[in-house]
Amino acid sequence: MEILKYSAIALLSVSGLIMFVFAVKSKRFFKTVFFNAFMGLILLSIIDLTAKFTGVYIPVNEYTVTGSAVYGIPALLMFLALKFVFI
Repeated sequence: MEILKYSAIALLSVSGLIMFVFAVKSKRFFKTVFFNAFMGLILLSIIDLTAKFTGVYIPVNEYTVTGSAVYGIPALLMFLALKFVFI
């Protein structure tokens, strides 16, 4: 089980580095990074606020906040997919 944990950390680190490189190459680094973080956090809060009505709930903790701030909308889609797969 330890190998799974370390491989997930390595995969997330590499993909975060790739996103960082693409943000630097876009010539609009701060705009790209802040927009991605802003959209991820706003959508996480919308999902959390509408959980009572929709029945879809993503727990807000340091992992989901960090994931949605760094990876944005794809992280939220992954959290939702994991929620439906492991119900």
